[in-house]
Amino acid sequence: MKRMKQILIMMLMAVLLCGNTLIVFAEENNSSNNSSTNGEPSDQYASDEWKDQIRGELNRYYSDLKILYNLTDEKIKRMDKIYNSAMNYMKNAGLTMSELTSYAAEVKGYLGEIAKENTTGTEKFLMLSNEVPITDAKFGEQTFVVLSLINLGKTDITDVVLTPTVSNDKTKWPFDINQAYDAQTIQIIQAADDTVDAFSKRMDIGWYFNVRSDVLTGCYPLPFHATYYQNGTLVETDITTYINIKGANPSKKLIEDPDKQTSNPRIIVTGYKTEPEVVYAGSVFKLSVSVKNTSRQTAVENVLFNLEATVEGKDADATYSAFLPTSGSSSVYTERISPGETYDMSIEMEAKSDLSQKPYVLTVNMKYDTDEQINLSDVAHVSVPIKQEAKLDTGSAEIMPESIAVGEQSNVMFSVFNTGKTTLYNVKVTYESETVESGITYLGNIAPGATQNVDSMLTGIAPDTGEGIVKAVITYEDEAGNETRFEKDLNLFVYEMNFDEGMEDIPMEPMEEEPAKKGLPMAALIGIGVGVIVVIVIVVVIISKRKKAKKHKEDMDLLDEDDV
Repeated sequence: MKRMKQILIMMLMAVLLCGNTLIVFAEENNSSNNSSTNGEPSDQYASDEWKDQIRGELNRYYSDLKILYNLTDEKIKRMDKIYNSAMNYMKNAGLTMSELTSYAAEVKGYLGEIAKENTTGTEKFLMLSNEVPITDAKFGEQTFVVLSLINLGKTDITDVVLTPTVSNDKTKWPFDINQAYDAQTIQIIQAADDTVDAFSKRMDIGWYFNVRSDVLTGCYPLPFHATYYQNGTLVETDITTYINIKGANPSKKLIEDPDKQTSNPRIIVTGYKTEPEVVYAGSVFKLSVSVKNTSRQTAVENVLFNLEATVEGKDADATYSAFLPTSGSSSVYTERISPGETYDMSIEMEAKSDLSQKPYVLTVNMKYDTDEQINLSDVAHVSVPIKQEAKLDTGSAEIMPESIAVGEQSNVMFSVFNTGKTTLYNVKVTYESETVESGITYLGNIAPGATQNVDSMLTGIAPDTGEGIVKAVITYEDEAGNETRFEKDLNLFVYEMNFDEGMEDIPMEPMEEEPAKKGLPMAALIGIGVGVIVVIVIVVVIISKRKKAKKHKEDMDLLDEDDV
């Protein structure tokens, strides 16, 4: 281990002094690695697979440092020299597995120390995701620039304010300055458990800009100033995205600073789509991804893309991928992507049927070679929103009573079940029938697996001429506000109230109404009413007695005739 540290220190000094002497120096010291100083056999030499694994870990570590810290150009230059030389050394040197692992750890330590130099210890958590492709625009046209923001921290970011950093220099700001561009705000960007979770919680905002008519052709960095609160502390940072613009004169191009050129080509995801556009759990869909070789000079060859879906399941023994390729392979290969060329790939996949309704991240791992280097890698992410079909069911209805007269009420009760995996929003119940009248019974939102109970009072307004069916209509909305209708038939009969036909035989003598006297006491009015009722009762009794007497006389006459 001591010898390895000495080699590493000498290698880093060689990088800082003369740039490319590191590889030669490392190769000259390989001969001492074949055996230990005491003549005992050394550890097993690292295989190519082990080297690729260690180099991949170093690549991810370096990428994380670039994300988490605001690195200056000077720091990036220093770190690039160490990183590139170390990657080549680990690939070509004959090291044992333990020596290779120790060497990578030492390199990580040096890179981390450089990244943290002259910093306050505040990490940069507000970042751009790569899910939104770089915008292409043309001179004189209007374009829409989107910032897709993610939170890579472990606490929520609140009160995010972003403002375009405008410049009068057309080489720095390719848009017309004909208005004061307003700041865009985001109330909260939630913390994430990991990078994949961060992409699922992204927040998008955007601006409309008018491209200058005299703009130069090229890729422009667009800076935005951002402020936000993290753990009660105000944080300020800068966010930069890019836009490809085509000028009126293609020969007049934007001159880039050569110091900002990177030595390795980069493959980025410029866009993706699914067929069908809306993907439901349990369905098969076609995913098309477009990638671009951003280098203007270097082609990439032997390009292998491997798509890895989010792993679901809380139990380690029951984990599974959210998406599975229908062909059995999640890899796509292409021989070559020329400088600046875009390559489109497609793969058919199936979404698991038990997925929740939310976006799921697909990681696109890219491995490729150039004429000078091999086993270069890049990583990108795409997000596929999954929808769950809403499902609703109802229990048996309890109707009391099941038959009512016009003007009477019946109590209707039944349960509404959410049998799907997505929330039902703004659930309400109405009743459609010409025989009853009711208001709206509002149940609110029903979570997956939850139940709400309906308790409605229906008033009869017209007699039923059919089969006594009242239709209960249940409506609900999905997350996008689309309304769905569910119908349930109820057995409720409404009839007309019939009065006693015998009352029709009661002769009612017309009574003259006396004009109301001004100031007549209420007691007098009540007395008159009681008197009228008494008279009616007496009349009814007299008529009844007369009918009985007449009937009796007729019966006696019949008896007398029989005797004769």
